[in-house]
Amino acid sequence: MKKFFKTLSYIAAFLCITFVVSVGLLLEPTIKVYGFAELDDNRLKNIRNTLVIYADDGKTELNKEMFTPLEKVNDYTIDAFLCAEDKRFFSHEGIDCFRILTAAIKDLKDGAFTQGASTITQQLIKNTHLNSEKTISRKIQEVRLSRDIERKYDKKSILEMYLNILYFGNGNYGIGSAAHNYFGKTVNQLTVRESAMLAAIINNPARYDPYNNPDNLAKRTELILRLMKENGKLTDEKYSVALGEKVKTIQMSLYDKYKFFVIKEACEILGCTEEFLLHNNIKIYSNCNIDLQKKIADYFAPYDDRLLQAIVVDNKTGKIIAHEAKYCGDPSEIMRSPGSVIKPIVCYAPALEKNIIVPITPILDEKTTFEGYSPSNYKDIYSGWVSCGYALKESLNIPAVKLLGSVGIEYAENFARKMGLDFDDEGLALALGGMKYGTNLKTLAEAYSVFACGGLKKECSYIKSITKDGAPIYVQGADAERVMKEETAYFVNEMLNECAQSGTAKLLKATDFTIAAKTGTVGDKCGNSDAYCIAYSPRFTVGVHVMDNASTITGGGLPTKIAKKLFMRDIISNEIFKMPSTIVKVDIDALQYRNNQRIIAARKTLPQKDRITASFTVDNMPNAYDERSDYEKSLDLFDMKNFTIVDSLGN
Repeated sequence: MKKFFKTLSYIAAFLCITFVVSVGLLLEPTIKVYGFAELDDNRLKNIRNTLVIYADDGKTELNKEMFTPLEKVNDYTIDAFLCAEDKRFFSHEGIDCFRILTAAIKDLKDGAFTQGASTITQQLIKNTHLNSEKTISRKIQEVRLSRDIERKYDKKSILEMYLNILYFGNGNYGIGSAAHNYFGKTVNQLTVRESAMLAAIINNPARYDPYNNPDNLAKRTELILRLMKENGKLTDEKYSVALGEKVKTIQMSLYDKYKFFVIKEACEILGCTEEFLLHNNIKIYSNCNIDLQKKIADYFAPYDDRLLQAIVVDNKTGKIIAHEAKYCGDPSEIMRSPGSVIKPIVCYAPALEKNIIVPITPILDEKTTFEGYSPSNYKDIYSGWVSCGYALKESLNIPAVKLLGSVGIEYAENFARKMGLDFDDEGLALALGGMKYGTNLKTLAEAYSVFACGGLKKECSYIKSITKDGAPIYVQGADAERVMKEETAYFVNEMLNECAQSGTAKLLKATDFTIAAKTGTVGDKCGNSDAYCIAYSPRFTVGVHVMDNASTITGGGLPTKIAKKLFMRDIISNEIFKMPSTIVKVDIDALQYRNNQRIIAARKTLPQKDRITASFTVDNMPNAYDERSDYEKSLDLFDMKNFTIVDSLGN
């Protein structure tokens, strides 16, 4: 038995030695392992951002390279990053064994893997050579490559590369870009607190976003300042000064928002990460019209207290030629209720598509309860019998809900999906913008451009083309898909042209060319939170969105005012909406219409003052008025097919 245990101990020792040796060999970078990544000097040389984004002229660069040499970085800035991320950076050889052991012990106590132990060297390797998978294989490769880079490069070179590849949120890669865009400074102008703020952000750019989460950022910044003091990098006096320093971040520069949209769209198109775009000799030719982008920023300037966004789409090409947002974060992720600008998309266009209405169709605007749902008009005012065109231009709520109920919610949602919207809603409140998750301005502008294009949908894009190493890898398509009848689009254009002339968007009336528009306002008893104007000509679509909680803003106010400036000064178009050959203009009897809500073609002898000219399709023209006596009509069994109107859901 004694001999057995002795043999067993030899086997155990052999296995332990074998394991240790195997791990040692596995972690040794000079020993090649099949399938494992090797250090690529070219990737490290390409730390400089090789991505170039051009404006629509193909020459002007929207992004500027901001590589920062280490000698341009203050010692206290370096200390902030070392204290926050890797205080033994200058003493380890790529791996901090003490930190790994400490983190492991803490994880065991917590019963979860919560502690990070990556050195600056490891973070550099992860960002340049590996993905973010949390696997043993990837971690082993990270260790191997970290040891390798430490042997081939000195510490200052590694630190320089690290500071220039870090992501600081809001599209900022590298410390130079972050210093410029957050503080309007070069790196060597940063204060101690500003340095600590940047070191704080990289831990989690979303959680410590200086615009959206300033309180979180302040707490972590003060933690890093305390670590700097504890590690002897700050005196008590400098620590106190840094704690009391008031730092103000600046708004993003003129083209940063458009650049942000371009990078996001390029990643979606290519199915890649932002890091891939930055370091693979990518050139993006955008659709950005610099002059127009600047004009929008100028129009926003007087309204420092408002959160504003405006987008301009070229309907003919699907190019998004300008998109400026006067607030921080990703505007495409700010999903809000669209208010009444949803009405043409889910109420009127579907009803036109199903031949339930034409613009002149009478509809009863009165207080109505729909199976427990009781919407109301603005100020609880009701107009009685009105035309659908009037109901839309004045943005009456009851008619919109009636039309949604008539076409059916499922049909309306499917119709709107073809225009680019998405839904998770099942209720008539959708008619007034009641959406569970909301939508964004880009989606709304794309949908309205379908009306402008006569029912054809083009994919709207910030990007004209993309090249890699000089070779094209993407070109914006020119294909268009018909998603509604041409007649439907024309009727909507006709009604929204009236909205721009005498309805809620009447500020646009001063324009001397064809323009259509719809406004929307979202609010409650505390005030209005969102206001929209979506305005379009046959050539351009403009969307303006204003957010301002507990305010008196309305869609017909500031958003329409900004849209008017753009159309009158910057995107003038002399085109008119093309009327399909299947649309006809017919005079109807105004007395029958107003008194009896009947649509009857005017008889030849009817005076002009008693006529209304209205649009119909050739398939639903009203019958001619028959002036013969009832006896004469009965002799030839004349069948008068007067256009009959519904006055409520399905009746």
